[in-house]
Amino acid sequence: MLYEKIKNLTQKQKKIFDYIADCLEKEGVSPTILELAKFMGVSSLRTVTQYLESLAKKGLIIRSRHQSRGIRLATHNDTMTQTVILPVLSSAGCDNMEVFAEQVFDEFITLDREFIHGRNPETVFVFRAVGDSMADAGIETGDLVLTEKTSEVSNRDKVVAVIDGMALIKQINFSPNAVVLKPMSQDPQYRPIIMKKDFQVFGKVIEVIKDFSGGEELVYEIL
Repeated sequence: MLYEKIKNLTQKQKKIFDYIADCLEKEGVSPTILELAKFMGVSSLRTVTQYLESLAKKGLIIRSRHQSRGIRLATHNDTMTQTVILPVLSSAGCDNMEVFAEQVFDEFITLDREFIHGRNPETVFVFRAVGDSMADAGIETGDLVLTEKTSEVSNRDKVVAVIDGMALIKQINFSPNAVVLKPMSQDPQYRPIIMKKDFQVFGKVIEVIKDFSGGEELVYEIL
């Protein structure tokens, strides 16, 4: 089947596919978009991404859009791949949610696919937790908090919100004219945050992996 897919490629699609395969075999990494553009002799990066999109649709490559060298060759076992590579947010200091979601990531982590519960890996982001305001929900300093980027959340879901440039983990509660972001802790120092009804969250917490500080700097505030 793989031979048939390759045989049906256009000349230029075959050229770029062979170059990717050669780089992976000889160097162990895929080429960047810029390297592919130079190889193809084109100035438009969009031209390169169109070739890559065609190869992906034909089932010949798989792309991780959050990595500069995130191309790998597809195999017949890809639907059974057990692991996913997810980006770890290195900073919470951004008050625009779209920028916050689309920044360039410098760190990635490999996890068992079951942790994302059938979600699209490209919509799932990882945060490191620090603080005690969600201790009663089982989220503590050092934990990895897996979050699906979505505005579709239900009452009492645990969510990630961005307020005044700060990323927060809270339980969301809806009232007739407000959104209440509630801490889940018995400590009285942590108080609810009340937002207008049209307030939108960054995403919904889908999984927590315990005790993963690893001695590294903690960058996610739970206030």
